[in-house]
Amino acid sequence: MNKEPHTPLWEPTPSSTFDSHMARFMKALEQPTVQTYSDLYNWSLKNRDEFWLAVWDYCKVLGEKDSLHEAPHVFSPDPIFRNARWFPHGALNFAENLLWKNDDSEALVFYGEQQGVQRWSFRTLREHTLRIRTFFQQHGVSASSTVAAVTANTPETIACMLAATSLGATWCSVAPEFGPTGILERFQQISPDILVASERYYYKGKEILLTDKIRQTVHALPSIRAVLTLPYLGAQANLETNVETVRYDTVQALPPDDSPFERFSFNHPLYYLFTSGTTGKPKGIIHGAGGTLLEHKKELMLHTDLREGDTIFYQTTCAWMMWNWLVSSLSVGARLVLYDGFPLENKGSLLLEIAERERIAIFGTNPGYLREVANEAVLTQRAYDLTHLRAVLSTGAPLLPTQFEWFYKTFPKAVRLSSISGGTDIVGCFALGNPLLPVYAGELQCRSLGYHVEAMNDAGEAVIEERGELVCTEPFMSMPVGFVGDDEGARYEGAYFQTFPNVWHHGDAITITERGSVIVHERSDDVLNAGGVRIGPAEIYRQALSLTGVQEACAITMSFEADDRIVLFLMIAPGSTWNDEQENALRMRLRTEESPRHVPWKIIIAEDFPRTLSGKTSASAIRTILGGKKAPNEHALKNPEVLRFYEAIREELKSAS
Repeated sequence: MNKEPHTPLWEPTPSSTFDSHMARFMKALEQPTVQTYSDLYNWSLKNRDEFWLAVWDYCKVLGEKDSLHEAPHVFSPDPIFRNARWFPHGALNFAENLLWKNDDSEALVFYGEQQGVQRWSFRTLREHTLRIRTFFQQHGVSASSTVAAVTANTPETIACMLAATSLGATWCSVAPEFGPTGILERFQQISPDILVASERYYYKGKEILLTDKIRQTVHALPSIRAVLTLPYLGAQANLETNVETVRYDTVQALPPDDSPFERFSFNHPLYYLFTSGTTGKPKGIIHGAGGTLLEHKKELMLHTDLREGDTIFYQTTCAWMMWNWLVSSLSVGARLVLYDGFPLENKGSLLLEIAERERIAIFGTNPGYLREVANEAVLTQRAYDLTHLRAVLSTGAPLLPTQFEWFYKTFPKAVRLSSISGGTDIVGCFALGNPLLPVYAGELQCRSLGYHVEAMNDAGEAVIEERGELVCTEPFMSMPVGFVGDDEGARYEGAYFQTFPNVWHHGDAITITERGSVIVHERSDDVLNAGGVRIGPAEIYRQALSLTGVQEACAITMSFEADDRIVLFLMIAPGSTWNDEQENALRMRLRTEESPRHVPWKIIIAEDFPRTLSGKTSASAIRTILGGKKAPNEHALKNPEVLRFYEAIREELKSAS
């Protein structure tokens, strides 16, 4: 598809233009000057209080905007960015906002790899939640408690989160594939009162029991008073630990606690989310209930155009913030499809079969999955009925222009492909989709409403059509309310406010176009240095990944005395080969299409890259090893064994230099 750079791959339909949540929200504002999304975005920045009050009302948030004043106090500024607060006198209950729907329509549909299907109605979800709530109350869970979870992505996990947060407890979950060290590095920082744990999970067709891991975790955490064990599609065995350990079916025999939901302060801690921890101890980020809820509802309804009764899916584990984001879809009255297991089961076709069978409207994934589906030509091998699909979302890494082009050759042309970008730090997005705007290859459709996002150059100036650092210049709704163990705020300050004083620096290199779309290049710390010239690795990746058989790419800078050299690692698709002719073709393509400085010193074929527990490639681990150091926190990697390959390569490269 040889599209001109500024030719849209998708354009809004009359339905999205007039019937989408975004269009309806704009109409409800009754602002004569707000006629386009650009108008709306600028208005949301200039009229902060009015905008967020309108979002609260349009999205039907349950709670009090201000318990002290008749005119709501929306924003409490502070000279220090991180100390600003939203709705300082507001109150709500997060779980109440996700459990408002109470009927027999389906709320949750769960698929394992090949282990069957589980379906819960909204009424069933509420009943399960209220019985768990009884159990938690019997064990002293309150607004000062922490409930931690090592769980598969099942309906029971969601019910436990809702039960905990309904009581004001703070929830923290990790995925069952985490090793004991990775679990304890997180949970020892938060001293949980209750542990919720799946007994087993399945991956690549294997049943993996968690009993030993659970016992180790409980033994190492003296704060734990009780353990609640969860089944997997109904299968459950007895487990004993050194504290009271209760089976899920036992809890479901308790009477439901249907007492009214207490409303807590708007900024009451809701989630502890942890960064991957590949370059040091994981940062424990505290997200508040109100900011998380309001931002998620804004993103889901306005930007994603999720509607009551829609079916939404996101490929995620309970350790990634996209799980928290997905679960918030219950607040819209949407139906969630959950998947636990290997996402590329049957070469990726299983998830497409689920999308077809469950009539998914919003399908969330990542560039890696889309690349595999493309490499395996899955959509050409049989026809999938995706007529209900309105949008595909992708996050976790930049989606390449060639992937956009492949998508519109392959998927129904009516589907909006929205690359979105944000992260654990903000439990949301800085740039994302929009039903009112066209889709251009390699671009995120817009900046998030109410978020002062800019590309800032080294002089601290906001720039358009120039590469800069992603910053947010004003406090925003889903900013953390604090860090774990950081009462003075030093870690929080150091994480985001050292590059540009009192301006949130996110660490992504971006370009904001004249149209208002956003191009995300890469993490700033992954930028390469070739002879003193900074090069974005995305410029190398787009050329490498355009070659047949290249599955993934990772480039790093390796220093030899005063000389910096680029080393490019490639993963080749199964069944494909790599030879000198292909390497020479890639070098020539980089030289002619990019620049001579983009040509790597060495191109090396790797079986795999080190990956964080959320599946992201850890370029920093490779860079550290090639720099002659031991990779810190190997336990924070899903596959630390691959580091031995890079240690051996380091010695070969040193000899070759």
